[in-house]
Amino acid sequence: MDRRTEQAGLAGAEIAEGGRDGRRYLGCLLGLTAAMLGGLGAWLAAQGGDHFSAISRPDDPAWYRNFAGDSVTEIQDQDLFYHHIGRSIDHARQADVIILGSSLVSFAVDQAVMRERLEQRYGLKFYNMAFVGVASGEFVRQIALKHQIRPRLWIVNADDGGGGGNFFHRNLTRAFGADVRPIPSITLSRFRAAYEVLRRNLRWRFEDATRGWRQALAGPRPGPLPRFDRDDRTGAADMSTFPRFLADGNPAVKMTRDPDCHTTPDVVANARDIVQSLGAPVVLTLVPNFHGCLTQAREIAAAIGVETALPARTDYSSWDGGGHLDGKGAADFTRDLITALERTRAFQELGEHGDRRQP
Repeated sequence: MDRRTEQAGLAGAEIAEGGRDGRRYLGCLLGLTAAMLGGLGAWLAAQGGDHFSAISRPDDPAWYRNFAGDSVTEIQDQDLFYHHIGRSIDHARQADVIILGSSLVSFAVDQAVMRERLEQRYGLKFYNMAFVGVASGEFVRQIALKHQIRPRLWIVNADDGGGGGNFFHRNLTRAFGADVRPIPSITLSRFRAAYEVLRRNLRWRFEDATRGWRQALAGPRPGPLPRFDRDDRTGAADMSTFPRFLADGNPAVKMTRDPDCHTTPDVVANARDIVQSLGAPVVLTLVPNFHGCLTQAREIAAAIGVETALPARTDYSSWDGGGHLDGKGAADFTRDLITALERTRAFQELGEHGDRRQP
């Protein structure tokens, strides 16, 4: 064997040995990565929250972080409800009374008052199925049909603009301030929606873990909107992080819109179709806001043959100048809403006919 042949053989052996070393290194790296991911997955699963990876409250895992983001805000509940991820749909199916609407309802319904005045007094399970950023009722109508949600009574906030659009329109958009876009959930597969839920939770956990040193390096950078949690058992939203939501002395809502505001045939037709789709008695209400129109709510109710539960007053306190109610305003409004609801025939028939919920 000449010297060049010997050198080539040695080089080949070195390459082969290097390849084996590389494969061993890659195998160790992949094994370590898999172990880390497995450990992370086991830890996330052990949290016991509403859904896998949910950011829950230490003292109450039913509450999950629903809306957050240091630079770009995102929301979870649209995917959770539309694709039945987590426990929310299961609890909504058990409800006797469900309220629908936009962020106006999320801010305006006090769950503690509902528990005292509705659940404890009448034995009726209540669920708040409002969606922040979604004004049209078409999205929630699709959820109700898709997952066979059939309470004994629906309460619908007949808003026509204060929450960003008319509840009785057919659009499928969501809006956070000026950011308006189609609701992504309706185009996603369940697998992709679950991935998006996991991605948001991991992103928010990373932001929580790194916020201190990021602020130390770049200074505080407030997010577009405060984060808030949602309760999978009741649908309640905790809005206490919003500015002045819990403050005393907030100004009262002033409904400044011309009362000579009327509905349209298209809205009435859509309202009739949505009410028929919901498949249970419906009562219309209106959360007071500066753009609210009581005339339209009454006209729609009369045209489609449903009752209204409209509190006598509209001057509830608001944290943002009349767009949404604050904590005190929500408690006052909820008490008055139940009082108005108690006068409706639809509510009185709940007791007369017993439990008519379908499985």
